[in-house]
Amino acid sequence: MRRPCLVAVMVAILGVAAVVPAAEVSTPPFFALLPFDYPGPLIRVCRTDYGICLIPYTIQPGTPCDCRAAGGTWLPGVSIH
Repeated sequence: MRRPCLVAVMVAILGVAAVVPAAEVSTPPFFALLPFDYPGPLIRVCRTDYGICLIPYTIQPGTPCDCRAAGGTWLPGVSIH
């Protein structure tokens, strides 16, 4: 009787633990301006004077790029990785 209850509790805990990290780290839209200390992993980043943004990986490092601020303004930057 104890073993099925223990297994059910462990499955519930592992299920919640697997969902929580996925909800915390979501991929931002391309070109949306983010703070420099954005916590999620980003494959290719454009750096501006005001922050960073996710850009398509096909843009080579060192090339010019732009990030879009909240008001719709495009900010020039450079692809850093």
